[in-house]
Amino acid sequence: MKILLVYNHLPWSCGYFINKALLKMGHNVKTFDLTRTPYWIDLRHILPFYAPKGIPVSVASVLKTFNESFDLIIEFDGTGQYHLSGYDKTDIPALYWALDVYRSDNRKFHLTFIKDFCHIFIAQNDYLAEYSKYNPNCTWLTYACDPEIHRKINTKKIYDIVFIGSTDPKGYPERVKLLERLGKKFKLNIFKGVYGEAMVKIYNQAKIVFNKTAGSEINIRIFETLACGTMLLTDKITNGLQNILKDKMHLVMYDENNLEELAAFYLNNNDKREQIALSGYNEVTAKHTFINRAQEILSKISKN
Repeated sequence: MKILLVYNHLPWSCGYFINKALLKMGHNVKTFDLTRTPYWIDLRHILPFYAPKGIPVSVASVLKTFNESFDLIIEFDGTGQYHLSGYDKTDIPALYWALDVYRSDNRKFHLTFIKDFCHIFIAQNDYLAEYSKYNPNCTWLTYACDPEIHRKINTKKIYDIVFIGSTDPKGYPERVKLLERLGKKFKLNIFKGVYGEAMVKIYNQAKIVFNKTAGSEINIRIFETLACGTMLLTDKITNGLQNILKDKMHLVMYDENNLEELAAFYLNNNDKREQIALSGYNEVTAKHTFINRAQEILSKISKN
């Protein structure tokens, strides 16, 4: 199948991983970067107070840049509010994967155009009903891992508890509070701006990886950690997480009352911790890879 992927060409994004998966599956894939082309006009240097990031271009103008036709177009939500216009005017089936839907500004943005796609994938189950009001062809499709990158490596466990991610108190106040609590009682290592192989090495070197969601979302950190074979200690959310991963079997879920108690228990019980870590590893590498997600996406086209 000849597929055009439309996404922000940032490293380690869902577009990157789906592109990699589709190529491995034998598809002919081309990509369009929403933000780094002559077709995107960035107004921020002219109108810094202007909220939109730029002027969107039409999918028709993008298609003219390729000297070939496509069987399918998949556009991805990403950092910033970027989008091609005119999907309702093309004969090519077009799909959209809405990722950061827990953010109200992103939802407001998405709901202005999702009716133009033949199918919408929603990363967070809590918002499926809301999106379905605007486009009835919606499916819950959450993040995943890439076992070729997110994997177990032969290294020693030199960290007790690790967190990789933002600790900006303005954006993540609850996360910062919980990290401060953990730091008072345990050996906690925090890393920022770490991706790819460096991230994988750190996760493998940790006994426990801590996760605190930004908006009760199922984030990619969950799958990355488990695919590295390390136990994840994550906040208990009701966004469909327990439908795909089981507490005390594949990972460990905490609330504000038992965070320190659970951390201490699993640091002191190596066998139980590693048993959960192995079970989580087996589950995500079998059922929650980006090849799994690519297959789910393409299955919607075959059914239509």
